[in-house]
Amino acid sequence: MSSANLLFLSLLFLGPLVSVSSNNWIICWAGVELSFLGLIPLLFLANKYASLTKESAMKYFCIQALGSALLFYSGLMVFSDLGSDFTNILLVTSIFIKLGVFPMHFWVPSVAAGLDWVPLFLILTVQKIAPFAFLTLIVSTLESDLLMLLAIMGGVTSIVGALLGNNQTDLRSMLGCSSVAHSGWLILGCLTGYFWGYFFIYCLSLFLVFIFLNNSESNMETGMGVLSLSGLPPFFMFLGKWGILKSTLESSFPTWMISFFLLGAIISLGFYLKFSYSFVLNSSNSLWLSGRKNVALSFLVLNFTMLTFFMLV
Repeated sequence: MSSANLLFLSLLFLGPLVSVSSNNWIICWAGVELSFLGLIPLLFLANKYASLTKESAMKYFCIQALGSALLFYSGLMVFSDLGSDFTNILLVTSIFIKLGVFPMHFWVPSVAAGLDWVPLFLILTVQKIAPFAFLTLIVSTLESDLLMLLAIMGGVTSIVGALLGNNQTDLRSMLGCSSVAHSGWLILGCLTGYFWGYFFIYCLSLFLVFIFLNNSESNMETGMGVLSLSGLPPFFMFLGKWGILKSTLESSFPTWMISFFLLGAIISLGFYLKFSYSFVLNSSNSLWLSGRKNVALSFLVLNFTMLTFFMLV
């Protein structure tokens, strides 16, 4: 990796650090922009399909620039005591644009389809930290009606991401739709206080999937990694969803609202099973019998260990 890429990578990680450690909205906004600035050149890492990558990078830049402008304007109005219900909604909408949350989710599958694995992982994980930190910052300033609307939008996002994922045949687009569905759960985590636990588990599960995808012979392990994103037990993604549901019930959210998230999880199970089965069926029996089963068993043991650890804690 060149020195320039190291500089951009440091900016990418510095942005979320600034946003998370700040209690001032303008510094938090600056952290969002630092992360965005550092990511754009990194979208061209390991570039195999130049035209698709350029198209995805241009789409991502335009959408994020629009979100940044709206975020600055609405934040300036709200935190200067000049805001109204419209500016509050505009502030939340700008964060939804940055995160790809319904109804601003339209850019996620098309952008994800043209990127390589490393840039895609950065967009789906690290790039979400700063906007979610901003959302956590403003949650305390919103009225109860807007908080309930925010929770409902998270549930609808989970369902929409699941429906979009069932229409995908490309793995990158499917992971983008999966990220949309998980973003709905993360919004609920911001409201109930279990955001970081769910986000850490999601990042770890997605990281294992990308590790397996970089190995062309690990179809069996990739299939199990994709299935682990669904949140089924014994995979430790299940513990993230269980923690969100537990925190939601303890926060006295209405039960009917939780049904949106459960319905999205059930619908999304369809495309997780579809893609995991395709990887498992394409795996070589000789590789499985000649020792590759140790990797798959290690993956299962890791999930059992993590699940037991989090349940004991």
